[in-house]
Amino acid sequence: MAEYKTHQKEALLAFLCRYRDTPMDVEEIAAGLKETDPNAPGKSTVYRLVGRLYEEGRLKRFEIPGSRAYSYQFAGDQACRRHLHMKCLGCGRLLHMDEAQSRRLLEEISGGSDFQVDQEETTLFGTCARCRAGKQDPSH
Repeated sequence: MAEYKTHQKEALLAFLCRYRDTPMDVEEIAAGLKETDPNAPGKSTVYRLVGRLYEEGRLKRFEIPGSRAYSYQFAGDQACRRHLHMKCLGCGRLLHMDEAQSRRLLEEISGGSDFQVDQEETTLFGTCARCRAGKQDPSH
């Protein structure tokens, strides 16, 4: 039984990794999984697994404006915990900041204000170069 659950979790992670630039709510994730894998876990299992993956830090969660729902995106593996993320408000992509740049920024904040930022919970919001140039990919 545990192996089956592991397969479901791995299928979900593979799907989210494949669409790492696309923010999706749990309903969209479950539907997308069903389209790509007829043996995909059911919606209730997807809800449960998404919650666990978020708690493990493998997913980033963003409140959907004007609702009480969230969208999720793959945050990466353990290496992802060593850098900050940037979220484009135009296309929704989740970008990974360079590790050295993240470290310098965090050191500057903590040194100048005696405040330690929780980088696993911190995402910088703004607009990516593609959206600023007006060349947003319509698939996002």
